[in-house]
Amino acid sequence: MTVASGHADRPDAASRAGDAHPDYAALFARRVAEAGPPLMRAGAGGAAGVIPLTYGFPDPGSFPVADLIEASRAVLAGNAANALQYGPIAGPVSMLNLLVAKLAGEGISVTHDNLVVTSGGSQGIDLVTHLVINPGDTMLVEAPTFIGALQTFRNAEANLLEVPIDEHGLDVVALENVLLKARADGVRPKLLYTIPTFHNPAGVTLAAERRPRVIELAREYGFLILEDDAYSELRFAGEPLPSLYSLDPEGCVIQVRTFSKILAAGLRLGYLVTPAPLLSRLLQLKVDVGTSPFGNHVAATYAADAASLTGRLDTHILELRAIYRERRDAMLGALTEYAPDGVTWTVPEGGFFTWLTLPEGMDAAKIGPAAQAAGVSFIPGVSYFAGGGGARNLRLAFSYLPPDQLVEGVRRLMSVVSGGG
Repeated sequence: MTVASGHADRPDAASRAGDAHPDYAALFARRVAEAGPPLMRAGAGGAAGVIPLTYGFPDPGSFPVADLIEASRAVLAGNAANALQYGPIAGPVSMLNLLVAKLAGEGISVTHDNLVVTSGGSQGIDLVTHLVINPGDTMLVEAPTFIGALQTFRNAEANLLEVPIDEHGLDVVALENVLLKARADGVRPKLLYTIPTFHNPAGVTLAAERRPRVIELAREYGFLILEDDAYSELRFAGEPLPSLYSLDPEGCVIQVRTFSKILAAGLRLGYLVTPAPLLSRLLQLKVDVGTSPFGNHVAATYAADAASLTGRLDTHILELRAIYRERRDAMLGALTEYAPDGVTWTVPEGGFFTWLTLPEGMDAAKIGPAAQAAGVSFIPGVSYFAGGGGARNLRLAFSYLPPDQLVEGVRRLMSVVSGGG
């Protein structure tokens, strides 16, 4: 009897290495069959000597490292069996209790039946998108809007209708006009994605008088609103405004929020605030067997102090507001000092970004290489539009860098703009 080696019919490593790769294109799903826009890869760093005014990263010096170490030790010492195990799909009770208390502090009354913990705000956007959007369905997006959300909607193969924004946020007259045209064309948008407070990328805030009208239009035309509320807690000027969700609880608004901006982005914790009838359908889509139970337990333990479930987190948020106010002021001051005639920018009352408009005839993408050579980087405005536009715009992030680097980065960029690119 002859015994053959188990490897006898396998090509050796050398021949395998020489084989051509499979025909990947023949296997691609339709949503990726055509190359999409260039990827904006997250990363705080860049080329040596280049000041990055690109991504909206939190200030790394603001992370409460010592307190998170203490909270981690407490969780492992007292609740390791739960924290290190698979967790409830909606989130651990400790986190849900934190969220109920946190929202109550803002005047929003919810129960556990309104809450889903997610892997950052991005998973929340993805869940809501897949809750209502089939390939080819129509939804509404602001022009401009968040790059990551645009990619999510493209992945879902949504048909995107753009609605412009202005210095007061979403243009509700334009929104109604888009809806009227869609109805005339026999199209029913199913979802509006909006960032009403401290918009990314534009930095503007939806005016108080416009907010009820957005909800009225959603009810009239029968669509849901996905309110991205990533930045509202980082207000450092002006008076707080009611969220869209708070204006229509248990109605047509689902709110997505995140701990990335107010605690630590690396925890990858966010959450949805949803009308209770939608909870079970959202959980049906959430197949991760619980978002980071350990991270949830650590965050909930960190947030509490002797007085309340949210006391230490509330104090930390106050400290963050001061940090980001100083950075915003540094960037805006540098723009005032160095920007040539014809350059304008928004003045955000919170959040991480300002939005520049270059002089007539200039293209932000085309000056990118010259800016890089001068030692500064940014994201061109065209990246934030679903259907084109934004050639004269660019987004500048003031969250990540200390004031002196922000000033120098703006000086370098405005030198390029002054020279025409």
